[in-house]
Amino acid sequence: MRPSARLASAIELIDLIEVEIEKSGVPMDRVIHAYFRTRRYAGSKDRRAVTEMVYSVYRMRERILWGLCEIGHEPVSGRMIFIAWMVENNIEFDGFGEDTPFAPPSLSSEEIELIAAYKGIDWSNIPDLANANVPAYAHEYFMERYNDGVALQANALNDKAAFTIRSNPLKLSTGNTKHSLKEISEDFESTRFSSIAFSSKKPLNISQNPLYKSGKIEIQDEAAQIASYLVDADPKYTVVDLCAGAGGKSLLVGALMQNKGQIHAFDISSGRLNELKIRSQRAGLRNIQAKPLGADTLKRAEVLSSIVGKADRVILDVPCSGSGTWRRSPDLRWRYNPQAIGDITKIQYDLINEGAVLTKIGGRMIYMTCSVFACENEENIAKFLQKNALNWKIIPYRDVWKDTELQDEVPVSLSQVPEFLQLSPHTHGTDGFFIAILERLA
Repeated sequence: MRPSARLASAIELIDLIEVEIEKSGVPMDRVIHAYFRTRRYAGSKDRRAVTEMVYSVYRMRERILWGLCEIGHEPVSGRMIFIAWMVENNIEFDGFGEDTPFAPPSLSSEEIELIAAYKGIDWSNIPDLANANVPAYAHEYFMERYNDGVALQANALNDKAAFTIRSNPLKLSTGNTKHSLKEISEDFESTRFSSIAFSSKKPLNISQNPLYKSGKIEIQDEAAQIASYLVDADPKYTVVDLCAGAGGKSLLVGALMQNKGQIHAFDISSGRLNELKIRSQRAGLRNIQAKPLGADTLKRAEVLSSIVGKADRVILDVPCSGSGTWRRSPDLRWRYNPQAIGDITKIQYDLINEGAVLTKIGGRMIYMTCSVFACENEENIAKFLQKNALNWKIIPYRDVWKDTELQDEVPVSLSQVPEFLQLSPHTHGTDGFFIAILERLA
């Protein structure tokens, strides 16, 4: 592809993504994948270059929208957003109107005026959080979470996330992992908190690498590894992973249990559970049972009835806004609003109560989200404890940390409740992840 064709492809993709954002539809990574699947002429370098441009746009979309509003250009199109992005990055418009059928059309007189107006914007008036690419609905959530240093915390969610892997404790020692990873990339470095994690600043494709194909390494952010360790599951335990997805945490917990005990992994998606089965086989794990669990309350209760009050550990990695993963999925920012956040917090609260019923006396429920919003985290737990104060207590994450094989450095939590662990990209270098550990008393 010529450079001008790459520009045209980026504009097409942004138009498609904007439609999906408007209707809370397909995530942008899937839009991009589907787009290139039907355009086999685009080589790997072309796909990479176009994808990087599109992701760069969405790492500053809120700032661009504020600027376009400031100069009176609404509603906006994908092309208009892209033109503003080009201005922001001092990219010339030489490719527009190039004598080839694959180039973007020439700039119109209106667009030329837009460019001039955009260059003249007084950016001193832009709110700090809009400048940091945080949508208006989320400003109060960020101020509530961070208060001081909020712009630094928000800006860190615009960075590219590191590519992080972990070794499989059943198949590969940490020392051998570090040596073997050098064959993939010299950029891998040990991480701060997980003793089995290594990260690279460069994106890598390891799907065909022998270490990955043999189940000796897995792709997993360090925050998710920390959460898995804090489950603190003994090899004899019965563990329930109520929202397992493709099973990243079940896989690590199962390995830390030395392939013993029993993990019941549930999810409403059969596709994700099928992926878990493939991953379990690759990892050499035999202690995970993957079971579909629908959305109907009565049918869920029937499926779960045999393990009510029997679980030593219940993992609740609940559906959430994903605000802690904006580095990876920047379009998630605009797929929510206050009503959608309210809807998802209700689902989370219902799952807490469902998980509580499964937990045995003396057992623990580990609640976690990849969100930085207190309404999804501390407020949900507070609501549950208000109604169950005599039957449940908080276990400080620091107390559990020291009994695990995590590194000696215990992270400072950004949670409003010091016993809970709230991680963030800026402070910890991980996804924005929340973990609360509760123990059943009666």
